[in-house]
Parts: sequence; structure tokens; C-alpha cells
Amino acid sequence: MLYNNDFVISCERVRYMLISGRDNPRIKRLGKLISSRKARNEESCFVIEGMRGCVDAVEAFLDNKGIVLEGVYYVPEALDSFSDILPTERIAELPDDLRFEITREIADKVGNTETSQGLFAVARKADLPLEAGALMCGCKYLILDGLQDPGNLGTILRTADAVGIDGIVLTGHCVDLYNPKVVRSTVGSLTRVRIFIEDNCEKVFRLFGECGVETLAAVISGGKLIQDQDFSAGGAVVIGNEGRGLPEEHAAMCSGRISIGMKGSINSLNAAAAATIFLWEMTRGDR
Repeated sequence: MLYNNDFVISCERVRYMLISGRDNPRIKRLGKLISSRKARNEESCFVIEGMRGCVDAVEAFLDNKGIVLEGVYYVPEALDSFSDILPTERIAELPDDLRFEITREIADKVGNTETSQGLFAVARKADLPLEAGALMCGCKYLILDGLQDPGNLGTILRTADAVGIDGIVLTGHCVDLYNPKVVRSTVGSLTRVRIFIEDNCEKVFRLFGECGVETLAAVISGGKLIQDQDFSAGGAVVIGNEGRGLPEEHAAMCSGRISIGMKGSINSLNAAAAATIFLWEMTRGDR
């Protein structure tokens, strides 16, 4: 169905829909998925915004690498401006019913950034349920308990992608994984890391115990130094909230405690900085 100011453009090689009307239902849906966690939960979809993340998602979809796309919305001039550094031409390989050209005005209206890059992708949520059999003995995981800062979560996911961690578990009501700021700061890594969501912390620690994966509570002091921990048999490091840290009752559920040795004048690190050190040390033997 076509709406006011919408056109189907055809030529020898490309056929797509041009959307120029602000009241188009697809544009309204796109805006809701960006602005509303409720809408994302109801539809089990989220929006990737920005050139790098969207192009990565398109390539993964076309190459059957696990992501499911429901639509890609783009400003043609924006694709042209990035074509020398990113394979934006692959967007033309998408099926006709997944490819929508939009105006700069619409991109700026629905975008979650001050200046939109003019490319959006609607994707199905990619997280996995944490249940018996989901975890594997001998693997390496990061458990995030009550993390609230979108930038921290995005940075951690990108680092996890870089080092090749086996999975990340979000528990204790972390920030929404599909918050636009989280998605943007992962720059495409969100769909390349195995991510589990289970808000019940007791269930998380029970499942790790049942599969034989040691859980290590990240504490400021008093734990075994990270560089002295042997991760050759796998393990999971648990990092708590940015301000409060890991609740003592949750630390008590872990197999042990682990710390980062510091010689400077501070005794704690930003959650993302600490996670980067833990992830690097956990996977050092894999490189």
C-alpha cells in the first residue's frame, strides 16, 4: 500500500519505495522503535542507526550470519558520501520490500543523534534466553549485574566482540540492551556477541554452577589478582553497577572474588574500563 507522498521508483536494476511523507506508518513505527522501550519489547525489534552499524547488519543479513532485518531506510546522498570507506552498495542487494529511500528531513526527524547519518535498519532482537544447556563448560563469560549506563554497556559489548568472549549475561535489570545509545556505541558488535538476558540473579548463578563454570565477583580489593587467575578452563567475571558495585549478597553467590591490582592514587575504575581489563586478561591465552 502506498501513502501520500510515497512513490515506487523503478529502473533497469533497482526498484524501491521512496518515502517522503512524515505521516507514513513505516516512519511512525521507526520513530517509536527508536524512542520507546515499550514498543521495542512489544515488537521484539530494535533500530540500528548510523553507517557502520547498519552496513555491518546488512552484510550479516545478506551473508546469513544470524541477524534478521525487517527494513532499511536510507538517504541516497548519505550512502554516496560513505561509499569510499564502506560497502554501501550492498544495500542494493536487499529485497525490494526491505529497502526504503527517505528524505533528509525524515532522517533528521526520527534520528536519535544531533545530526543523522541518514541510514537506519530495523532488526529483530538478537538476545538469547538463559536456560539449561545455553552455557558451555570451559567457556568464558562476562556477567553484568545492574549496569545502567548505555555508553558503558556499548563499550563493553564492543570490547567483548574484539577479544572473542564466549558470551555476556545481563542480569539485575541492566540498562535496555536496545537503547539507541547502547546500539550506536557498539558500532555493530551487538549482533556479533552472544548475549543472554535474565534479570533473576539467583537463576543466573545457579545455571553457571550447574554447568561447572566458575563465577568470580569483581571487587575493588581483597580478591585474587586478575593476572594470577587461570582461565584455561573457562570462567565468568561478574561486574556490578557503576555507582554501587556488586551487591554483597550477589558476590557471596560467586565461586570466588577477583580484583585489578592498582598502584596509583585511585582504587576503582569506570565499569567499562574495568571490564576491558578483565576481558583482555580472560582471553590472553587465546591469542
